[in-house]
Amino acid sequence: ETGIKVYVVESQDQSEVSVLYEGSKAPFDEGWEVDWLANDIPMAQNILKGEEGVTSQLNAAASILDDIMLEYPNAKISVYGHSLGSMNAQYALANVRDISRISGAYIYQGPNIYPVLTKEQRQRVDAIKYRIHNYVDDKDLVPIGYPKNRMDSVGVVGMMHHVDSVQQVDFVYSQHLWGGYVFNEDGSLKIKNDRSSFEKRYSSGLDKVSSGLYSYAKAKEALASGGYTSGEELFLDSEQALTISSGLHEVANAGHEEICSIVHKAHQEAEKIVASTYHVPFGFILSPTEVAIAYSDGGVSRTTIVDDLDHYFYPKIKKSEKLAEDFQSLEKQIADGVQKKLEDDKELAGNFKEWMKVK
Repeated sequence: ETGIKVYVVESQDQSEVSVLYEGSKAPFDEGWEVDWLANDIPMAQNILKGEEGVTSQLNAAASILDDIMLEYPNAKISVYGHSLGSMNAQYALANVRDISRISGAYIYQGPNIYPVLTKEQRQRVDAIKYRIHNYVDDKDLVPIGYPKNRMDSVGVVGMMHHVDSVQQVDFVYSQHLWGGYVFNEDGSLKIKNDRSSFEKRYSSGLDKVSSGLYSYAKAKEALASGGYTSGEELFLDSEQALTISSGLHEVANAGHEEICSIVHKAHQEAEKIVASTYHVPFGFILSPTEVAIAYSDGGVSRTTIVDDLDHYFYPKIKKSEKLAEDFQSLEKQIADGVQKKLEDDKELAGNFKEWMKVK
C-alpha cells in the first residue's frame, strides 16, 4: 500500500474539479511509517543527490490524477498539496496527459522534485509553469532542493513564491504548518520581493507562450518521421508564429494596463497633495487661498505637482499603448495570412485539422 490520501471536490455541474493531496501523517500517528520511511526519506535522498526516480506514492499520485481526468472528461482540473502532498502534486502534474485541462495548482511547503524529474517531465511542468503556484517558507526545514540564493523560479516546479514569514519558536512543527505565514490587509499572503509578482502579473501571456511552444514541439516531433512536407512546414511555422505573437500581444497589453494603473494612482496622490496646499496650518490667520498662493510662490502648485506628472507619464502611456497595438496587429496579420492560405487550398485546410490533433 502506498499510503496516498487524495480528496476530490467537484462543482455542481462537474465543470471544475479540485484534487487535494494530503501531506504526511504526524510521526507515530497511524500510518506514519509509509509516509515517512517509504516516501519522505527516500525522496529527500534522491532530491539531495539529484538522482532521477520517485517513490510508489508519487507514482500513485500521477495515476490517480490521470484516472480523475478520465472520470471527468469535460472538467478543468485544479491541484492542491502540502508537504508530501506537494511532492505528489508536482509529480502528478509532471505526468499529466493533457496540459490544457489543468487550470491551476497551489502547492505549499514541499520539497522541490524538479531535480529528480526526467527531461520529458521537466518539459511538461515547464509548459504549465505559470499555472502552478509554489509557496515556500524558507524558515521551514522541510522544503529542500530549491536553488540557493535565487529569487526566481528557475529549476523549480511552478512559480516560486518566497513567503515573508515570521520565525516560530516551534520551528520544526508550527513553521511547517503555515504558522509563520503573515497576511496583508487585503487578505493576500505576504511574499518577499521575488520574481513571482512579475510572473503572476504576466502569467496569462507567459503561459500562452510556454504551453503553446510545448504543444508545437510535440507536433513537430510527431510529424518528423520521413521529413516535413511543405504543408507540414507551413503548419509548424504558423503555429510557432501565432503562439509567440499572441503571447507578446497579451504581455504588452498587460504592461500597458499596469502603466495606466500606476499613473492613475500617482495622479490621485498628486491631487491629494494639491488639496493639502489649501489646508491652513494650526495658528495661521491666512485663508486657504492665501496659503495655496504662498505655496505657489515657493514653486509648489498644481502645475508643478499634477500637470508636470501627467506630462511626464503621457508619452509613456502612448508608447505602451502603441506597442500593444503593434503586437495585436502582428498577430492578426499572421492569422489572416494563414486563413487566406487555407481558404485557397482546401486540401491543406483538411491537413491542418488533422495535424492540430497531434499537438
